[in-house]
Amino acid sequence: MSDNFELTNTKSYWFVGAAYSGTEDQTERFIQEGIWEARGKQSDLVKTIKAGEKIAIKSTYTRKKGVPFDNRGHTVSVMAIKAIGTVIENSGDGKTLKVDWEEDNTVREWYFFTSRNTVWKIIPETWARANLIDFAFHGKEQDIDRFRNDAYWRDRFGSNIEENLSFSWTSFYEEVADKILTFRNRREELIAGVHEISALFNEVSVYDKTIMGQQGELLENICPFTIMLLFNRGNNYNQRKEIAEKLAHFLGVSTPIPHNFFEIVQVDLKPWFFENIYEHRSNDIEALWDLFSKAISYADMYNECEDMRTQFTNAYDKAISTYDTFAGWRITTGLHWIRPWVYLSLDKKSNKYIDLKLNIVINRSGPFRSCSSSDYLDLIDYLKSRFHEEEYPVHSFPELSFMGNHYKLRDTDLALYNWNKSILSKVKEICNEKLSSAFTLNEFTDRFNEKLKQEFPSISTSDTSIVKSLQEMVAYRELKLIEPELYQYVDKILISKNIRNNETLVQSYTLESIIDNGCFLPQSKIEMILKRIQNKKNIILQGPPGTGKTWLAKRLAFALIGQRDDSKVRAVQFHPNLSYEDFIRGWRPSGEGKLTLVDGPFMEVITTAIADPESKYVIVIEEINRGNPAQVFGEMLTLLETDKRTPDEALELSYRKSAGERVYIPSNLYVIGTMNIADRSLALVDLALRRRFAFIDLEPTLGKSWRNWVQTKNGIGSEFLYEIERRINALNDEITIDPSLGAQFQVGHSYVTPAVGMNITDAKEWFGEVVETEIGPLLDEYWFDDLEKSRKAQNRLIEGL
Repeated sequence: MSDNFELTNTKSYWFVGAAYSGTEDQTERFIQEGIWEARGKQSDLVKTIKAGEKIAIKSTYTRKKGVPFDNRGHTVSVMAIKAIGTVIENSGDGKTLKVDWEEDNTVREWYFFTSRNTVWKIIPETWARANLIDFAFHGKEQDIDRFRNDAYWRDRFGSNIEENLSFSWTSFYEEVADKILTFRNRREELIAGVHEISALFNEVSVYDKTIMGQQGELLENICPFTIMLLFNRGNNYNQRKEIAEKLAHFLGVSTPIPHNFFEIVQVDLKPWFFENIYEHRSNDIEALWDLFSKAISYADMYNECEDMRTQFTNAYDKAISTYDTFAGWRITTGLHWIRPWVYLSLDKKSNKYIDLKLNIVINRSGPFRSCSSSDYLDLIDYLKSRFHEEEYPVHSFPELSFMGNHYKLRDTDLALYNWNKSILSKVKEICNEKLSSAFTLNEFTDRFNEKLKQEFPSISTSDTSIVKSLQEMVAYRELKLIEPELYQYVDKILISKNIRNNETLVQSYTLESIIDNGCFLPQSKIEMILKRIQNKKNIILQGPPGTGKTWLAKRLAFALIGQRDDSKVRAVQFHPNLSYEDFIRGWRPSGEGKLTLVDGPFMEVITTAIADPESKYVIVIEEINRGNPAQVFGEMLTLLETDKRTPDEALELSYRKSAGERVYIPSNLYVIGTMNIADRSLALVDLALRRRFAFIDLEPTLGKSWRNWVQTKNGIGSEFLYEIERRINALNDEITIDPSLGAQFQVGHSYVTPAVGMNITDAKEWFGEVVETEIGPLLDEYWFDDLEKSRKAQNRLIEGL
């Protein structure tokens, strides 16, 4: 399947659950009654579902056996598609939809790319999402090989078997955890077995001890994480292996012992996970058993219960609410042991790697500055969203732990880390001083340049380094670039929360939204334009003045993205004096009068799009033919081509920020230009630009849709609108047949489309003012050598009304 899949429409597709906590599966009832009902906290999202959109009932679970590929004993996420249909009505209460369910409800199973959310919205913006839509609604097969060789899944399921051996230990740990859980209500038997094993190796884990470290009575109770700890402490390799073998035999584990333990996170502190103080110990141990159980259920999705995440978070927060300062961090390591592919270990080495290498600020709102459940799951969600990126340093939690264990900080890394840390600190400082989250580059350099030179004397070009650090912060989503050299600080703690909740934070936007907002083009033409954007990546809307080119360009961008999200749409305007240095990259004076290499708006949006490959970004270029394309785009003109949107096609820029720097335009960045073809001052469009863009003609669009819109929004009578339409059409006919003008000089419908909400009480007066102040001056310009002809045309527009 190609990444350049065809976008047949821009509607959202919905995958919804039908099994709720404490109830039986509702699928059969929903089909019989022609409805779907929501429960839970996603009512705002349900309200955005529109009639005509496709919906599927899904059920998510996991499986280790019976999958149509070699899963090598790993658990596979599965999603059953149980019924599909079309929404015919949304009640608007956030609960009930009327659905036309299709008769054939044969259950089909989909693998890997699943969601346990009760309501999951999918837009065909990536190959994975498009494949899921085709599978669920168009009867096509899943491209399983492509999914299992994706960066996130290939360590477990990929074609390269040698690559998977690095993390073969994970299956053993998962089975050990499963077997331990069966002893939850047989704890005496468990303690006796573990005591027998520990005695062979002079272990004291199952003994109570005094503060002096003397061996005491046999423990009366024990938690499951402590059982795992027996072979995950700082013992030598042979001893760890022997303990693991004995424990596996006692528990009945069939998976082979790992070939080594050096790449697995260890704990070297105290021998227990539970509280030292005897009177608090019993509650601690029960809380840890509950977390152990809930964590396995949540990871494996034994039942699709919409409050499963809540059950896990409650158990997690209760377990870390202990007298032990290190409990919060140690528990994340225990969770990583029992389900290594699902849970992240926040041990000391992993923390260091996440902070210094991945440049992620870990929120610590739990006890003793540990991660709360919200902090922990948000961080997991954020990292999982990045694991799919081929260029990301790591692609799974086992790999992250392994890399953290072997991460060595070089002197140059330390200097760069301290520099970036200082920049971030000063960003917060200037925002606090201004009582605003926004600041300009000049404000920042004026305030801190000298301080940074004193703090980092080895960095001679501090002004250039400041710009680079701020741009990296934009790429890492710590800053938002509002406009050139104007930044806004974004609290990184909120990033992953926004990723997880983005469906409710941003307003959905579809093809129908364009029409609802006042576009008078036929739906078929809008579909065609969106399809051309999707396939060509670059389009230009061209037409006479007043045909709504800029208005439509921004709304096409929103529909392409699927949401009305201004942060993903950048608008610029070309003019004759615009240069490569303005648009791409060039030298600019800093606050001290020195020259600094600064990225222009196109490079800025490229950087942002590369850092967020799962989202679509659009740059809208108004009056694109007013600039010199070869001059403004430079080497970027080549990179605009659809088949060159990959890192393999990257080129060096005219101005490089570092030796060997190469740049490419990512496939998730789209360009929409507008062109006024009636401007006499413009030369013919460069042929190189024409080859890289699809050109869409827009014409004056007066008709039923226009009349209905103006009548509804502005209160003008239908008879008067018919007359305006007739007269404007007659004027456009005259302009079209004029040898000195032509169709490209027609008068667009925007001239006679009042602003929404503008209540016009005297339609004749309003239209007369439009002719006098807008259409009239335009006609005078058209017929500048025959003003009498212009006057007659203006009179014909208004006489007799």
